[in-house]
Amino acid sequence: MGRTDIYGNLKIEENNGVLIAKFKKSMKYGKLNNETLDIKEVENGMEVGDSLTEQQIIANGYKPVCEVEKSGDSTFCVYKEYDVCFVQIWKRDGEEVQEDEIWNSESETMPKFSDLERLKRDIAMVNENINSLGLSNNEALSVKEFYPVWSADSVPVEKGEKYQFNGHLYEVVQSHTTQSNWSPENQSSLWVEVVEGHAGTLEDPIPYNEELNLLWQGMILEEGKYYTQSGTVYKCTRDSGIKLTQNLADLVGHYVEQIK
Repeated sequence: MGRTDIYGNLKIEENNGVLIAKFKKSMKYGKLNNETLDIKEVENGMEVGDSLTEQQIIANGYKPVCEVEKSGDSTFCVYKEYDVCFVQIWKRDGEEVQEDEIWNSESETMPKFSDLERLKRDIAMVNENINSLGLSNNEALSVKEFYPVWSADSVPVEKGEKYQFNGHLYEVVQSHTTQSNWSPENQSSLWVEVVEGHAGTLEDPIPYNEELNLLWQGMILEEGKYYTQSGTVYKCTRDSGIKLTQNLADLVGHYVEQIK
């Protein structure tokens, strides 16, 4: 007898005791507004029925809604807020709603303690195996909170793996063993920040150190592609070949030209 649980973009299926993680193309985000849970559904990076992008929704304070498969005798659901997500809880008729459980327009529930234990095990399994799922950058960013957090405690990391650090997601460029002075922010030869995919066209330029981070590890510029920084768009006039860390305004005449 199998089961299916949904945690943000990740669907966990159990078949004969084996857990399988699958990536969903759509997911839901929630935010408490005046003690009411407002839920927005996102598909292919855009809000269903509206014009907000997934990143705009996240920037507005929404976080993933983790759905739990409805049991046969459940009749309604509520939600409970955690640090990284809202968890759906299914309840039976007459079952008491706790003070920290949230109603919303979709309420038809918090799992029992055993369900929470299972949720904890499943999330631990996802944390351990997410680097093997081969997610795209956009997919990885949408489930960033499931990736392991970088540690300086001599952890072997392999090329292509992704780790969280200071609210950002980074990919390993060279396999190595972590140490305190080789953090993703400080070692551009070992790490590259995972950023949302952009076409590099005039209509969809690639963001370039928009936060003006002095410790930013740089980006390789490609001839013919468009980049944006601080509201200004630039076109790359020749391949850089190496990561550049200077502001684009300082690279005009060398690697880029200002467009608008």
